[in-house]
Amino acid sequence: MPRPTLIILSKEEALEIHDRALDLLSRVGVKFEDPEVAKTLLEAGATKSDGRILIPEEVVNEALKNTPKKIDLYDRDGKKVATLGDGALIFNPGSAAIRILDYGTTEPRTPTLEDLRNLVVVVENLDFIDAQSTALVPGDAPIEIRDAVRLYPILKYSRKPVITGAFTVENMPVMLEMLKVVREDAWRRPFTVFDACPSPPLSWSRVTSRNIVDLARAGVPAEIVSMPGLGATAPVTVAGATALHHAEVLSGIVLAQSVSRGAPVIYGGSPTLIHPRFGTTLIVAPESILVSLAYRDLAKLLGLPTHTYMGLSDSKLVDYQSGAEEAYSALIAALAGFDVISGPGMLEFESVQSLEKLVLDNEVCGLVKRIWRGFEISIDEIATEVIEETVLRKGGNFLLHPHTRRYLRRDVHIPSLWDSKPRSRWGGRSIYDEAHATVMKLLKEGTYNELSSDVMNELNKVYAELWVRAGSKPKYV
Repeated sequence: MPRPTLIILSKEEALEIHDRALDLLSRVGVKFEDPEVAKTLLEAGATKSDGRILIPEEVVNEALKNTPKKIDLYDRDGKKVATLGDGALIFNPGSAAIRILDYGTTEPRTPTLEDLRNLVVVVENLDFIDAQSTALVPGDAPIEIRDAVRLYPILKYSRKPVITGAFTVENMPVMLEMLKVVREDAWRRPFTVFDACPSPPLSWSRVTSRNIVDLARAGVPAEIVSMPGLGATAPVTVAGATALHHAEVLSGIVLAQSVSRGAPVIYGGSPTLIHPRFGTTLIVAPESILVSLAYRDLAKLLGLPTHTYMGLSDSKLVDYQSGAEEAYSALIAALAGFDVISGPGMLEFESVQSLEKLVLDNEVCGLVKRIWRGFEISIDEIATEVIEETVLRKGGNFLLHPHTRRYLRRDVHIPSLWDSKPRSRWGGRSIYDEAHATVMKLLKEGTYNELSSDVMNELNKVYAELWVRAGSKPKYV
């Protein structure tokens, strides 16, 4: 079945970068701020020099040998959604935005729990956004529990898998408990993936390294998201940034396997180019995307599931730039064969979410999935007999032929929001206006999937305890 693909590294080139990354780990090493985490690595065969943990090649190889090559991902109800490692193409909203851009405005504001609830309902009703994410950081929750409270409206209203993450050590056990309340076998049939980000160059904070430890012990998939900033926290060259990125992800894999052999890990990333004039972090710059493509080939070399941040925009508004950046990066990510793609809805260097952009990005994701699916070649689909019959006996008009009707239903993707009408039926509204109307309709009429009353009562208890610990009254949405 012909399907478009995108590979940029030959096996020899990938091996060279891999070998250079191994050299970095063994000679330069990685700084781990948490002493207990460092001790775990030393017990696994690493050594210590000048406060840095040096990881020999044989320790990396042992960890890679023990890392699962496939991860089955389920929904909240335990139904299998995809196998990560096969190029699953799971789109989810870009996560942890600290602001939201309302329709018709140019200045984003601090989001609330109600905003997050609305985003969850919108995503639940979008056909081509395959997973939820903790996409907004609610400013109306105490700062010390903002990571954990984000799970609540998702678990309450959505069946879709969840991409999330913790900002603290203390709240990770609470988040895991919330998952366990919703489904007892949440570890055996995981429906969540947790991001864990090293601090470039070659460093792990106490929080993120401890998060990996907790996830590995629980058997919950950890997504190692290296974030090299080309020209600032990483070499400005694509090859150099890729080598650094690869070394950081390998160090996270080694940590996870040192804690629990066979712990599920996803090879992720969010490389950026640091703008040489403004210092902004460009997520969809050509160089950022090239690093992502290169590390995808490295992950493929190792046989690991993959993640990337694409299908988003660095623009501040839902405009031409945002559409162009969303479309080309989403398509590139799909052609490269990434499993998890975080980004739809995001603007302004991974800091802002827009519900209207999310709806528009859903349309892009649908188009991308259609191109990614490719087409089949068979006698019936090559259709020489249909061509002969139509040309010689039906005046050359294929429109009414049963072959057209059959394959039109199966193969042709028509975006529901894109303007394809003749001008006489257009109505004069922009695609941005149409997206806003869709958001309003979904919030009013969209379906969502609440938990049973018994499970909801248990989830409310855990959620309330979280707020009480922060000295606040719980906010329910």
